[in-house]
Amino acid sequence: MKQDLEITFKAMINSIGDGIYMTDCKGYCMAYNEAFLRITGITNEIMGQHVSKLLIANLISDSVTIETIRSGRRVSKVIIYPSGCEALVTGNPVFDEHGNLVNVVCVVRDLSELNALKDELKLTKKLNRQYQEILKNFSPIFNAAREKIIMRDPKMRSILDMIPRIAASDATVLIYGESGVGKGLIASLLHEHSSRAGSGQFIKVDCAAIPSSLLESELFGYDRGAFTGARREGKPGLLEMANNGTVFLDEIGELPLFMQVKLLNVLQDRKIQHVGGTHPVSVDIRIVSATNRDLEKMVDEGTFRQDLFYRLNVVPVVIPPLRERKEDILVLALSFLDKFCQKYQRSLSLSPEAMDCLYDFSWPGNVRELENTIERLVVLSSNGLIEKKDLPEKIRQAFPVVLVNDPFRPVDSGVLPLKAAVAITERQLIMRALLHNDRLGPAAKSLGIDISTLLRKCKKLDIKRTKT
Repeated sequence: MKQDLEITFKAMINSIGDGIYMTDCKGYCMAYNEAFLRITGITNEIMGQHVSKLLIANLISDSVTIETIRSGRRVSKVIIYPSGCEALVTGNPVFDEHGNLVNVVCVVRDLSELNALKDELKLTKKLNRQYQEILKNFSPIFNAAREKIIMRDPKMRSILDMIPRIAASDATVLIYGESGVGKGLIASLLHEHSSRAGSGQFIKVDCAAIPSSLLESELFGYDRGAFTGARREGKPGLLEMANNGTVFLDEIGELPLFMQVKLLNVLQDRKIQHVGGTHPVSVDIRIVSATNRDLEKMVDEGTFRQDLFYRLNVVPVVIPPLRERKEDILVLALSFLDKFCQKYQRSLSLSPEAMDCLYDFSWPGNVRELENTIERLVVLSSNGLIEKKDLPEKIRQAFPVVLVNDPFRPVDSGVLPLKAAVAITERQLIMRALLHNDRLGPAAKSLGIDISTLLRKCKKLDIKRTKT
């Protein structure tokens, strides 16, 4: 029976993940488990040995057992063992019914996992500080329909700098750009920062979404009895509803030719006529249109009226695709991350490797695709750090850095200007860091700067990151 109890006791303590070291009241070892040997790295035979021998043999750096015997109280210490493992050791005194010390049981807890969590917390805090630094470098220029335009790219800055001047006029504006770059947001900003914002509405018309058979009645409205199925009282059109405001004609290139003629008349006369009506109605509207098509080519092909094109193209605004304004990718990603973390009550960060992949991706769907991707990552993420493996497969195909020839070579053997010498040195150091680190995060860390600073310097010094 006694042997069975010993076997059961030994199996029990060996099943415990923490190390167990038990001595009698004098400090002689009575029992230990396998976890104790694994954590401490002790390979000597210690059964029946006094704990002081472990100190003498430098197998432990301190003894919680001796202090527990001396004090008669629970003692805890952090001890680093020869194995290199850092552990929290707690000595627990065991007394008999008369209050006499019988045994000391030490519990040895490996702190490696806790330290790993601490390191991860430090990394998260560091990433958050980097994010804050990135976010400090830009500010939302305007608010529109609860949205923000977020950018760092000089091309976008120049566009936003023009908005107040364009908004102050009544000139017709034609916005060019691929799908998803934010043409509608620019149009709404032009209205919100104009004098029309207080007197009229901003009406958006998607020319590609309305069937051509209904487009005329939707735009111009109709009188009573204009056609079968019409409302008895008639209906005002979208152009009339936008009186004293702004009409945004999205995808203007999809407008049928017969409607192009009617729109041209509106631009020339500032009057509309209901379908089935006999009297023109004066309207005071500003036309802002947008397209992702080449209207000049359509004019040459005869699918878009030249006179209408010139009327619409008074002030052209070209929004570059996201792949041509790389500096905006990370600030947009972080902004969307913050937005959706608040929406879904999550707390998430992007790892440096994930940020590398986001930066390297071409984003054919532009800002809309980036926003949708970040929302999906926030919804599906199972832990606090979004890593490269969490990204969609097509985005994970990040491309390594390819370095180009140095354009800052000295042109003669004389002394270089200090500014040029600094640029050359800075560029060489960055190129070396990128050569040895194919990801932005480690490269920035080796240089002692954050990722946003590295990206800015790469652009300034013409250090290209291209596909190989």
